[in-house]
Amino acid sequence: MLPDAFKKQLELSLGPERAGEVISIISSTPASVAIRINPFKIKEFPAQFSSGTGTFSRWGRLLPERPSFVHDPLFHAGAYYVQEASSMYLESIFPLMQEMRAESAAGSFAVLDLCAAPGGKSTHLLSMLKDIPDALLVSNEISRTRASVLCGNISKWGAANVMVTSNDPAGFRCLEGFFDVIVVDAPCSGEGMFRKDPEAVAQWSEDNVRLCAARQRRILADILPCLRPSGLLVYSTCTFNHCEDEDNVAWLSANFGFKVLDCRHFYPGDPKAGEGFFFSAMRRDGNPEGSLRVKKSRSARQGQYQIWKDKLPWVRDGFEVYRRGGQLKAFPAGVAESMLAVEEIQSLKIMMSGTAVADVMDGKGGSKSGGRPVVLPQYSLIQSEVYRRGSLPEVEVSMETAMDYMQRKAILLQGAPTGYVVLTYGGIPFGLVKNIGQRCNSLLPPSLRVRTEMPSEKD
Repeated sequence: MLPDAFKKQLELSLGPERAGEVISIISSTPASVAIRINPFKIKEFPAQFSSGTGTFSRWGRLLPERPSFVHDPLFHAGAYYVQEASSMYLESIFPLMQEMRAESAAGSFAVLDLCAAPGGKSTHLLSMLKDIPDALLVSNEISRTRASVLCGNISKWGAANVMVTSNDPAGFRCLEGFFDVIVVDAPCSGEGMFRKDPEAVAQWSEDNVRLCAARQRRILADILPCLRPSGLLVYSTCTFNHCEDEDNVAWLSANFGFKVLDCRHFYPGDPKAGEGFFFSAMRRDGNPEGSLRVKKSRSARQGQYQIWKDKLPWVRDGFEVYRRGGQLKAFPAGVAESMLAVEEIQSLKIMMSGTAVADVMDGKGGSKSGGRPVVLPQYSLIQSEVYRRGSLPEVEVSMETAMDYMQRKAILLQGAPTGYVVLTYGGIPFGLVKNIGQRCNSLLPPSLRVRTEMPSEKD
């Protein structure tokens, strides 16, 4: 049962006839489902999605029904992400980002996804940034629990030019003027989630709408100093009302000098759309020239990273490997300096950056290693664009074996070499084991173990 106040609000915005159509769709039809493939790993849609229709993304597809993603090894391999179709309109900013990169060729091209969990927009941005030179993404989520989920989805996507942080927006003041693009998919009253989440209906009220609008303005005001002059701001919500949407855009334009480039709603039933979504893109006045600035705090982290000079055969060309403690991490060469500078800022809570490629242990090799450090590959290596295919033995496995691996069950690889072996499914690396002959020791992190036979739900 949708709240009467919500229905009246929608009628004022859309008129009685259109509002009635939207209310009917929300009340009587199942939620939409869409996927977006990962260009780091596949070029074409998997066969099981051949009956889908196009979305606002070149990589996206709306599906006629929801399959059991948890039973698909390609899902666990990061070959695609399950995302709300309307949210894929974010890709409309890609041509503008290319123009901005051309306008300001000096330094890195930095993007912030401020409210990022569970990772839909961040993985989408990473796909777009793949074609923008020297680009990096900071993906932030204030909730530590949700940030952990974000880390898992980012790692599975496989891009190395990304950092995951867990900060309040005000905590980014040390990065004044650092970002070319800031995406704020703000916490909202969730009217666009009514088909997917009955709890969103139960929690809705006019007071909560006003509370959300005020919180959104606080979030925006705190983060705007971090946007470069002439920078691009994307502000979006999954709600319909003007208080959280158009009114906040007008406030930004009037108080912070933004020019509105795009502003639109998507409703259930709209072409290529899924659930409810509001999108706006604004550009700030100013001179785009100049280098990015990183303000280091007084208690900056010092000396944590040292360049790893030995050749690491598992890492592709174009990436630099650094050591921090007992771990080796790889960063894209074009943005390594910027990423490490951000890493040094003590006030930022950094949960993940670059790609962790190996564990390293000193004095553990004995005579077998000639006293050199022992380097052991990490699971995140084989998920990443960093991984040099063929540098480790690879074995293509069946769906049954793949799912046994994801459930951390014992698997046996007949005829496979001993030592570290990469498991592939559909030609895509998804697993890492140490084969000792009669059995394999799984290197799948316990947190990624599939524990249920029920299909998983992803936003």
